[in-house]
Amino acid sequence: MSKIIGFTISKNKISHSDIDVFNVGLSKLEYSKNGFNIYLWGIGDLKEFENKYKISLSFPKNESLLDRNVLINFENNKITIENDWLASIPVFYNKKDLIVSTLSLKCLTDKTIDQEGLQNFMEFGYSVFEHTMFSSVKFLRFYSKLAISDFKFEIEYKKDPIIEEFGKNNIVDEEEVISEIDLYLSDIENNTKGKIIIPTSGGYDSRLLNYFVKDKSRVRSFTYGGSKNQAKSKEVYYAEKLSEILNTKWQHIKLDDYFKYFNDWFKTFGFSTHLHGMYHIDFFKKIRKSEKFDKSVFLLSGIVGDAWAGKNYKFEINTHKDIYKLGLSHGVNLNLKYSKLNVDENIKKDFFKNNKNEIQNSGLQTITFIRIKMILLSYLMQLPEYFGFISYTPFLNFNIVTKMFKISGKRRENRKWQTDFFVKNNIDLNSMNLNGTNSNTLDIDTFKISKFELIETENLEKYIDKKQLQKINSKIKKISFIDNFKNMLLTTPKIKGVCQLLGIKSNTRQAIFEYYIIKAIEKSIKE
Repeated sequence: MSKIIGFTISKNKISHSDIDVFNVGLSKLEYSKNGFNIYLWGIGDLKEFENKYKISLSFPKNESLLDRNVLINFENNKITIENDWLASIPVFYNKKDLIVSTLSLKCLTDKTIDQEGLQNFMEFGYSVFEHTMFSSVKFLRFYSKLAISDFKFEIEYKKDPIIEEFGKNNIVDEEEVISEIDLYLSDIENNTKGKIIIPTSGGYDSRLLNYFVKDKSRVRSFTYGGSKNQAKSKEVYYAEKLSEILNTKWQHIKLDDYFKYFNDWFKTFGFSTHLHGMYHIDFFKKIRKSEKFDKSVFLLSGIVGDAWAGKNYKFEINTHKDIYKLGLSHGVNLNLKYSKLNVDENIKKDFFKNNKNEIQNSGLQTITFIRIKMILLSYLMQLPEYFGFISYTPFLNFNIVTKMFKISGKRRENRKWQTDFFVKNNIDLNSMNLNGTNSNTLDIDTFKISKFELIETENLEKYIDKKQLQKINSKIKKISFIDNFKNMLLTTPKIKGVCQLLGIKSNTRQAIFEYYIIKAIEKSIKE
C-alpha cells in the first residue's frame, strides 16, 4: 500500500535528499512534467504516481476535498493544487521563484522578513493568516486553488462549504453520528491489512477510536504519561484499563530527553510553527522499536475530535486585537511587549473584517479557530507519516464534523452524548475510580535532564528585546529552587487553580515556552 505524504513542485531543481528525517525508508520519486520539477515522497512504492494527470494525498485514495487531502492536477501547460476544507495538509508557496511545497523550508529562497508575519508568529506561536515570517513564503488558505505555469501564478478562494451547511439549522440524532463514525472506520479497516496504532490517553476521542476497531487483534495502543512518575499518570491508568476491557495490546511508552530532537522537528516543520512536538518524536521512535511492524502500518488519530464533539470553546472577539484568542496558544507565545517590530497590523485587521460573521457565530467560530491553528495541529497526522505510519481519522471528514455540530445543544454540552455511549458500552472510565495523577510536569521534568542551546542574541536583538533574550538564556541554564517549588504548585490539581487566581507564575516554564518560539525564529533566519 502506498501513500504520498509530501510534495514539491518547482521551476528549478531543489535537493530533497533530507526528507527521510527519521531514517525509516521513505520512498522518493522525482520527474519533470509541464515544465516543472516534481518531487513526491511517502510510504510504499510511489511509481504508480509517475506522470499521472491527477495526484491525491488522501487516504484512502480519493479526490474529495471534504476530507484530509491535497489534489494536484496537470492540465496542458498548467498545474493546479487544491487543498481541503480545513487546510489539514499545509501547502506553502513562493510566487516569485515558482515553488509550491508541503515543506516550508523548500520554498525559502529569500530571507527578507515579513514584519507583521514575524510578529504574528511571536503572538500565536505559529504562522497565521497565510503569511509566514518571510515575505517570499506564504501558505494556502483552506479550500483554495493555486494555478501555476510559466506565465502566471494565481490563487482562487473557493466558496466555503461550511457556510451553506451551517445555514440549514437541522438537528442530527447522535445515533446517526455514531453510525457515520463507525461506517467510516469500518470501511477503512475492511479494505486494509496490518496493525493499527492508536495513541491512547484514555480520553474521549482515543477511547471512541479503540472501541470502533472491530478486529481488536490489529490494535496496538500506546500511551505516554505527563506526570513526574510517568507510569502513575491518569492517562496511563485509563489507557491500561481500556485495553483490559477491550482486550487489545497496549504499552506504556516512557519518554526521556526529547528536547534533543529540536533539529529533527525543525527539519520537518521549518518556520510553520514553534519547536513543539519533540515529545511525539520520542514517542514514535520508541513505538517503532517496540515491535517489528509490517510494511503496511496505520495510525488512527483523534485529532481535534474534542472541538467538534462539544468541548466548550468560546472566545469574545470584538476587535482585531482580540483575534489572538482564537490562536489558543496555551501560553506558548511571546508577549509582544518584547517585540521591537513596528507593524500596522493590517493582516489582522483584514482577517477580522473578512471573517466577522464567522467569528461571532459559536459553531463557525470553532471551525475558524481550528482552521487558524491547523498549521500547528496538522503535525498529529503528518509526524507519524514521517515515521512510516499511514495516518487516518474520522475527525477531519466534513460530513462527520458537521453532523457532530448538529447534535442537540443539551446533548453536546459536556459531551453528554459520548458519555452515555461509554456507559452503554462499559467503557465509562471516569466512573471507575481509577488511580493516577492529573499533574503535567513533563516539560519541566525533561528540562531538568536536558541541555539547551543558548539563544544567539546577536541574530535576534533587532526583532526582540535583548534583555528578554538574555533572561531566557539565564533561565534555561538552571532552574532555581523557588521556581522549582512554583512549578510543583502549578502542576498539582486543585492547588494550581488557586495559584493562578493569586497570579503565581513559573518563570522557568514561561522561559521554555518563549524559547520554543525564539529558537524556531533563530533557526529559520540562520538556516
